[in-house]
Amino acid sequence: MLRLLFEPADRGRVIFDIAWHAETIGSVQALRQPVSGPFLDRWRQTVRPRVRGAAAALFDVIPAEGLVPDFLTPEGYSGWPTDRFAKALRAAGTATACGELRGIDDAHRRTLAGLADAMEAYHRICIAPTVTTVDALLRAELAHRAGLILTDGVDAALATLGPDIRWTPPALEVRSPAEGEIRLGGRGLRLVPSVFWSRPGVIAEASGRPTLAYPIHPAPASWAEPRDDPLAALVGPTRARVLRALVTGRSTTELARDLRISAASASGHVTALRAAGLAATRRAGRAVRHTLTPLGLQVLASTRFRASRTEA
Repeated sequence: MLRLLFEPADRGRVIFDIAWHAETIGSVQALRQPVSGPFLDRWRQTVRPRVRGAAAALFDVIPAEGLVPDFLTPEGYSGWPTDRFAKALRAAGTATACGELRGIDDAHRRTLAGLADAMEAYHRICIAPTVTTVDALLRAELAHRAGLILTDGVDAALATLGPDIRWTPPALEVRSPAEGEIRLGGRGLRLVPSVFWSRPGVIAEASGRPTLAYPIHPAPASWAEPRDDPLAALVGPTRARVLRALVTGRSTTELARDLRISAASASGHVTALRAAGLAATRRAGRAVRHTLTPLGLQVLASTRFRASRTEA
């Protein structure tokens, strides 16, 4: 059991975020774990036959269960996309990783560059084809948590993170192979929902905000195809993507870049969402930031990607 100890200032520094690299790492474990429901079962059946060669080398580094090597989950990297993490891994040299990799086949630990190749190959085969679905689920979870905080406060968001996490103020107790206490000390806490992780995981360094990755609970009940997206049926597929992207806030330029649409198209969608009361635009100096309104959060949270979830 790990206990994350809050000080009064920490409650005001709780944030929710998406960490694609952490999601990729969790999926490597999920691929080799027992079936845990139709959602992940469908994903496993689809990708397992494709994992071979360089991609399969990750299985020698990341265990099917238990703790992941620390150098693969540094707090500062966990929010990066996998391709950016792979580039950092190539540039890092082998000093940090040698101790963690000792004991596996020489062919799989020659260089961190080889491991980066494996990570990119795995991501391309197993994660990239599912990005639209997984991103929709993660953003719906963020909207759900934001709605809880708006209506019931931070305590409500912390108290409903799943059966392996218990909020007993001033401690957040996490069922984990690791034991001990982590004092947040005013740094706050970054909470990262995951589709693939089967249990919570804590990433904490000496400085910076600690991260707690947690499985979305209740787990998604089915693997939906984009054509089954109820939000897309309501507002159209591109506008649904824009609505989800605004959970974490975007400028028009960022929105166009991230969704691969023109700036004019991004601006038009934001204008329509703003007119409907679902989005808001705020200016800070020269910067303009688009975010969801409370109504936008409610719409997103209530139209989850094939909104069915298994009962707790």
